[in-house]
Amino acid sequence: MIKSMTAYGRGEVETPLQKWVVELKSVNHRFLELALNLPRRFWALEDRFRKLIKSRVARGRVDMQLSWENLEDKSVALRLDMGVVAGVRGVLEQLRLAGNTPESLKLEHFLHFSDLLVAKEQVNQDLELEATWETVAQAVNQALDLLEEMRLTEGAALAADLAGRLEDIRREVSRIVEQAPRLPQLWREKVATRLAELFPEGSPVDETRLAQEVALMAERRDVAEELARLESHLAQFQQTLEGEGPVGRKQEFLLQEMLREANTIGSKSGDLGISQAVLEIKGSLERLREQVQNIE
Repeated sequence: MIKSMTAYGRGEVETPLQKWVVELKSVNHRFLELALNLPRRFWALEDRFRKLIKSRVARGRVDMQLSWENLEDKSVALRLDMGVVAGVRGVLEQLRLAGNTPESLKLEHFLHFSDLLVAKEQVNQDLELEATWETVAQAVNQALDLLEEMRLTEGAALAADLAGRLEDIRREVSRIVEQAPRLPQLWREKVATRLAELFPEGSPVDETRLAQEVALMAERRDVAEELARLESHLAQFQQTLEGEGPVGRKQEFLLQEMLREANTIGSKSGDLGISQAVLEIKGSLERLREQVQNIE
């Protein structure tokens, strides 16, 4: 079953200490493109996030937003990092001497350095990446499940619309198939009429020569091969609506080939009725192309 590339999914996992929320939004794109918005402390997990999403999504632009909340006691005990204090003092003293300024060091000078104050939770409770990944991956998978569900739902609606467009094309192809066998006789009549205009009444017309010209024109105007290829492409396109896996790129290729065959039929036939049918086919192909842009 085909999938749309437009969807949204949200996953949430809560433990006694943390709460994780993952939001995924996907839109159409020619290839797979991932844009991850992660808190800085989880940048080390970015590659794992990418691999997990790629295992479930084949095509489209996917934006991921990860929100994290610590549910522990919000009161934070602070302490001075005396090593950093000593280092800052040394640097400031060097700056004072280098600038040849008599100003003495003051408290506000040190407050510009945020690393002097260290939260107790940062010292003793740094998150273990492996434990973090096991938890947050659950939220990602939840979001991916909902994303895929929405993609399938949207894909089913697209498939129904595409199937209707295919029927429109088949109907016009049937019109062409019915009219194509009459093309040689039509061309014979046109040639005979033209000869009658060029030669006086009663002038002999070489029937053999006329037959040769009609046969040559009929060969040049024959659209049987193009019709066969067009019908084959239609059948292959129908199969993509019923198959599994990403099919959007294949559908785009088939539409290009169908348009090529339709143009050739229109230019070769030289018949008004067939030309009208070709115009209808091209209109349906354009509507199909617009829809296929959103299929994975």
